Amino acid sequence: MSRLRSIPVHVSSIRCSVLITVTILSSLLPLSVVSGAQELGTAVLNGDVTDPQGAVVIGAHVIARSLATGVQRTSVTNHVGLFAFNNLAPGPYEVRVEAAGFAPVTATVRLEVGQQASLKFPLTIEQEKTTIVIDDRDSIPLINTVTSVVDGVINAQQIDNLPLNGRNFLELALLIPGNTIAPNFDPTKSSTVVISSAGQLGRGGNVSIDGMDNNDDVVGGMLVNIPQDGVQEFQIATNRFSAEVGRSGSSVVNVVTKSGSNILHGSASFYERDKVLQALPATFNTSAAAGETPPFRRQQYAGTLGGPLVKDKAWWFGAFEYRDELGGVLVGRRDPASQTITNSFAFTPLTDPMGTVRGDWQITSNDLLAMHYSIERQSVTGGASFLSGAPIGSASERQDARNNFQTFQTSWTRVLSPTLLNRASFSFNNFINSTNPVAPGIELDFPSIADGASYRVPQQTRQKRLQWDDGVDWTHGQHNLRFGGQVQHIGADFNLGVFQGGAIEFIQDFADFDHNNDGVTNDQDLLFAVTIRSGKPSVPLLIPDANNNHFATYVQDDWRVHPQFTLNLGLRYELDTDVNNVGHYNQINPILLPLLHGNRHKDTNNFGPRVGFNWATRGGQLSLHGGYGIYYDRVTLEIVSLERGLDGRALPIEVRLGSANYLDSNGHFVPGAPTFSDPFTGFIIPGAGGTSEGINIIDNNMQNPMVQQFNLGVQYQFAKNWVVRADGIHNLGTHFIIGVPQGAVFNPDSGGPVTVTSLQSSANTHYDALWLTVDHRFAQRMQFHGAYTLSKALNYANYDQIPFGYPPVDPNDLHREYGPTPNDQRHRLVLQGVLDLPFGLRMSPLWTYGSGVPMDILFPGPNGNARVPELARNAGGRQFHTGAELNAAIANINANGGTANGVQLPLVSSNARFNDTFNSLDLRFSKEFHLTERFTLQALAEAFNLFNKANILGVNNADYSGFFNVLVPDKTDPTHSARFGTPVSTAGGVFGSGGPRAFQLGAKLTF
Repeated sequence: MSRLRSIPVHVSSIRCSVLITVTILSSLLPLSVVSGAQELGTAVLNGDVTDPQGAVVIGAHVIARSLATGVQRTSVTNHVGLFAFNNLAPGPYEVRVEAAGFAPVTATVRLEVGQQASLKFPLTIEQEKTTIVIDDRDSIPLINTVTSVVDGVINAQQIDNLPLNGRNFLELALLIPGNTIAPNFDPTKSSTVVISSAGQLGRGGNVSIDGMDNNDDVVGGMLVNIPQDGVQEFQIATNRFSAEVGRSGSSVVNVVTKSGSNILHGSASFYERDKVLQALPATFNTSAAAGETPPFRRQQYAGTLGGPLVKDKAWWFGAFEYRDELGGVLVGRRDPASQTITNSFAFTPLTDPMGTVRGDWQITSNDLLAMHYSIERQSVTGGASFLSGAPIGSASERQDARNNFQTFQTSWTRVLSPTLLNRASFSFNNFINSTNPVAPGIELDFPSIADGASYRVPQQTRQKRLQWDDGVDWTHGQHNLRFGGQVQHIGADFNLGVFQGGAIEFIQDFADFDHNNDGVTNDQDLLFAVTIRSGKPSVPLLIPDANNNHFATYVQDDWRVHPQFTLNLGLRYELDTDVNNVGHYNQINPILLPLLHGNRHKDTNNFGPRVGFNWATRGGQLSLHGGYGIYYDRVTLEIVSLERGLDGRALPIEVRLGSANYLDSNGHFVPGAPTFSDPFTGFIIPGAGGTSEGINIIDNNMQNPMVQQFNLGVQYQFAKNWVVRADGIHNLGTHFIIGVPQGAVFNPDSGGPVTVTSLQSSANTHYDALWLTVDHRFAQRMQFHGAYTLSKALNYANYDQIPFGYPPVDPNDLHREYGPTPNDQRHRLVLQGVLDLPFGLRMSPLWTYGSGVPMDILFPGPNGNARVPELARNAGGRQFHTGAELNAAIANINANGGTANGVQLPLVSSNARFNDTFNSLDLRFSKEFHLTERFTLQALAEAFNLFNKANILGVNNADYSGFFNVLVPDKTDPTHSARFGTPVSTAGGVFGSGGPRAFQLGAKLTF
């Protein structure tokens, strides 16, 4: 048992506190009802009505009418003068209050997704037939006076006006403090955006579209993307979200698509980028590319159209976007005749059509039926992530990936009474990924180039989800209540052609002797050490029915204890039936049973209590909020595939001796020797096949990761339209999954010992932060948003759930792995604005600054790169800031006998770097031309990374700092490593966000 388990996080006491909280909630809620503080895809509008003396007005009629569709809902103030509208579609509303003896009052408000807005209607005595109109800028307080959730909403104005490199709306989540880009962990999708929130690494984030789940349960991240012009707005809640939502210990993204209105409206737009409009990345080596520059062009076409089917009754809206991109990847080409490797660029085309259609039908005044369908068909050719250690790959190493997504959802909202509402919904989504080599073949691993086809493809993954939700909203006295449940069935299967093509490990780039004695020296004379191939090369690894059922139920009460004080009380329960492979436990390889202790069972105690408060001043200019909650991450189904696919039997691997082992005394091949044209005939090395992938098992006590979230914050409106907010955040995560070596077992299928890795819930995470925001809502021709994050994120591994990396240096002391996360960015500042200028011009700047992330310091070990055990994980940029500081530590290690197995480590250059700050200014200028009364043409120009800051940063968690982090000895001087600490990659790759300066031109026609 690891020492980590002795860390004083008393889970049993947490479970007891859950039971205590349940008891408290039961006493507070004599009726089983809940609230909508975190309305998925919708909003809440409530408030109070008072007379001139401040006394409550009972029985006042309140009407909320949508200005887009004309649909209206009616409520009546109760015995404490309160009214509430739950489950309203985000958008503009006219709210009218009527009461006998008082003048009617009308206010125009705009509701945002996930918002719980609170209005105050002070009535005046009716003197004559007149209506009091409240300015819409004054009707809803700018600060949250009701809930304790820590969130932010990206509204339509920001989505429509801010510069976005690639036009992925989710990237705007980085405007909210506590969020940054996650290291890429998904090899199946291209140009996807995964958000890392509150120190987590992205797999556990929960994205919903119009209230329904849109997550990849196989590897994590978002599923279907939707056109930017089809998004109305989205909310990202990063701490203390309500009990209505779950399946995440970090953040919830709540996306609302645009809907039709009573007016026919639409748009058509075009965006153009080309390599002549941009700079080259700082790490680009023109000599290695033989003077060539990478090819690039991108065109994006988008369009929308929506309107009424029946005015005030039924509406529709559709959006479409097509991305056509041609990039390039640097490749090498072997020329046996000249015995040279020349570099050039190979094309990497990408096409990504996507569309969404939505319909809304107000069947009766109390019944609303909504439907939504989205589809995406992504096709991309890209370079493979070859594992041989070669510095470059060939054009044939590229892979073709196809991703097909589609989702359908429908919901029925029924208003049972002015205070009681039910919403039932159903959705289906389907995802198929297939990855194939551009040309089938054998992987040819030369010392200087990876050629042929990757042995890790072809692969295919499929996921299907059926989801049912039902929720009830009830306003009762001072309680705004919600309760409900969710059922999901997630089905997945894997078809993995790994090792079917096989691989040849050459010891030379070109032949230098006539080994086959045929009078010619060519590739048939190449020497190779070993070959690796599946023992069943015609049979792929099939993992069917990797399925899971997810159940959740919740209760939430937003209790308005006092007009200035609200308690947010909630409880959520979640259950996953088979994320730990309990359904196939009887199929475990018998040789592994001695390493599995106890009985495997479902994790059935996932109770998540949530308690918060919000106190506001009488005028609503200042509020204090805070709270505590328990949240559970979902476990991806890739965990199941590891236990079932890497069990020592399902994937038999044959490692055979290569031609270098079949030479006679004259250097010629002996009869029967394997050759380049017939490589898989050598002697099978007993046991070697088991070491190539190892065996994975799921610990019988594995459970869903759990995060305890604490927050305390303040919001203050210090001037008209200006609000400042500060939140202190403390998150403690337990039971996160880490791969721990359990020793070796003799595997009769491979004929030798095989290392076993146990997937255990033994890791912790820790996040402390101060989040600051300043906002100026759009007024006086200007909108402004600023966000600053001061944070510290710690965990036990550079990966998230899936152990694709080096193992812990000491399986019996996991605390030695405790260190900063690979994307731990201590300081992050985002400033954004929209400014209307004279002559129809509009300027929208977006500036992002971030401090450097840490670097892990590795050395080349016998089984691949590994962490220097004498140094802390991710010590670069944290424990060491200069090459001299690292050299002092290396000298001390070498003086004491060296690192693992007595290896002497090389010293690094004095100018070696560990990280780089991120600094990028993006800017959009647009000009509107009013062609007719209804038609407007907008011309725009965008600049990304205007000042061309280098922004060295990596892509995945193996080296997220972007600097070379392996202590590889120089060939000419093994005591030094000149390459260590040199830049390798820039943020966003060659053409992504934060990459080299680029310009984009576009035009948009709206009506």
